[in-house]
Amino acid sequence: MNRAIIIWMISLLCCCRVMAQTYNVGDLYTASDGSKGIVYYLFPDGHGGLAVALNDASEDCVWGNSSDVPGLTNQTPYFTQNLLIDTAGYTNTLTLRTFYNNNDYAAGLVDFAHGWFLPSIAQLRMLYGQLPFISSSITSAGGTEMSLDWYWSSTEASSFEAWCIDFGANTSSGDFVRKEKTGMNKVRAVCYIDLSQVYYDTSLTYQWNTGSTQPYIDVNPSQTTTYQVTATTDFGCSNTAEQTVLVGSGSAQTIYDTICKGAGYEANGFSLSEDETQTAGTLTRTRMMTTDGCSSNFTLQLKVNEPAASTFSATAYGSYTWNGVTYYESGEYTQHFNCANGCDSVVTLHLTISGPPQVGIIATNDTICEGDDVMLRAVLHNAEVYLPIPPVAVGDILCTDNTIVKPYAWPVTGKTASGVVCYVDDTGEHGWAIHLHEQGVMPWSTAQSGSIPNAIIHDSPAEAISDYNGMYNTLAIRSVTNTSLYPAAMAVDYDNGWYLPASGQLYLMFPLMPILNESLAVCGGTLFDLYSSWYYCSSSVAVARNMWSLDYYGYITHYLPGLDYHVRSMCNF
Repeated sequence: MNRAIIIWMISLLCCCRVMAQTYNVGDLYTASDGSKGIVYYLFPDGHGGLAVALNDASEDCVWGNSSDVPGLTNQTPYFTQNLLIDTAGYTNTLTLRTFYNNNDYAAGLVDFAHGWFLPSIAQLRMLYGQLPFISSSITSAGGTEMSLDWYWSSTEASSFEAWCIDFGANTSSGDFVRKEKTGMNKVRAVCYIDLSQVYYDTSLTYQWNTGSTQPYIDVNPSQTTTYQVTATTDFGCSNTAEQTVLVGSGSAQTIYDTICKGAGYEANGFSLSEDETQTAGTLTRTRMMTTDGCSSNFTLQLKVNEPAASTFSATAYGSYTWNGVTYYESGEYTQHFNCANGCDSVVTLHLTISGPPQVGIIATNDTICEGDDVMLRAVLHNAEVYLPIPPVAVGDILCTDNTIVKPYAWPVTGKTASGVVCYVDDTGEHGWAIHLHEQGVMPWSTAQSGSIPNAIIHDSPAEAISDYNGMYNTLAIRSVTNTSLYPAAMAVDYDNGWYLPASGQLYLMFPLMPILNESLAVCGGTLFDLYSSWYYCSSSVAVARNMWSLDYYGYITHYLPGLDYHVRSMCNF
């Protein structure tokens, strides 16, 4: 069933922190134009993230012709992990569309006008790593699974090649691949999600005329309905806002409303300027609503009252009560009264103490057909608005007291860092963190043969990248009789929750290394090396005493015991 979603947002006249609606990885995101995608990454500072489209932008298509694109840098790094630095998918797409001016090419097939773009190679590789966690969300939202094929990025490799990611076309899925621009690959667009538009204050209590006490309500009106919400502060100050959702029924409907002279009118699908409402009396406006096959005539009967204005001042210590409303902050306040002649009387109070919430709701579409969706957002009045902050995001800093703080806030908290968040699950509160430092470079095992009881054996890279059970694997290794044979697993602080990551956990972490480095630099951690060759040891077992490792190409491969690997532990939070 489709629903209308009403989101309540409010602020105080004093400076306050206003929290916002947030998303978790795997959530459905609806852009302002109505297009939809699935969130697969959130920025640590909370100002947005990335969502992937529900469907491919095209069947197989070419990237371009065999010529250098002015404005794009040929990405041919000696060390493949350097590709993770290219996150300029939007800019790349704009450059490609300007140069080619041809919608048959990959960048020309995305809905760029509504914010969708061809992801850069780093954005595309990050998307691949998140597929195990978002694939079901894509199909549940009515989308199609990403094909077992190569997908184009917007990153150029040379005059005749561009970068793509293997999404399962062969046994080395997830690989960075250079392919001829004139070859045929698939396109799946991504977009930036904007979290700065929807706000509500979680410090307030709410009461809707439906009975709900949440900051927002989901409704599906079968007829034109007016919704009201009252917000109340801890001090008992309250105010009320209302929004009418018009439902087309095929018949004529009349809406009655009242304003003060010169106030203008923006509601119920009608828009009247301040000049149009400068004369007291009744204004009549009519409009036809036609959408999705249903139509109705709406007539607005707008009463324009002559306001009677007066002003007085008051000084109070701590609080001031006026007509049953108590104020706790200095400011200018107004109350509306009905005079004997039916006109509005506006009385303004100048007051050295906190005011009631100033309420407003705006609708993206205030006229719908029965069963359709509409989202309503509130406006903020005179508040200092902070950007929305997800509960937890990749790049947040895990502290020794088990709290998690934002990178920009960490220096002033006085806390000690222990790691950096590298994965957040769909609760938005739990996940994994990588240790602040490496535990060293050492062999995974010093033995050349034998087996590990209770270990789960993974025979192929495809199996290995699906292993996220680092804690279980580490325990199995540490439970062997002769623990000295396994220095890597013994080097981690297992008693305090740190373990050797599984191969799938390392694989998921790989495209996030530049992001993790930014936070590691803030809190004094050891940065991941993006400019040399290395191998990280996992706790995932291949055959005998072989183990799976992550190399600097981003591949999961297995090697014999005795070789030295980097060891960096992980923990759950």
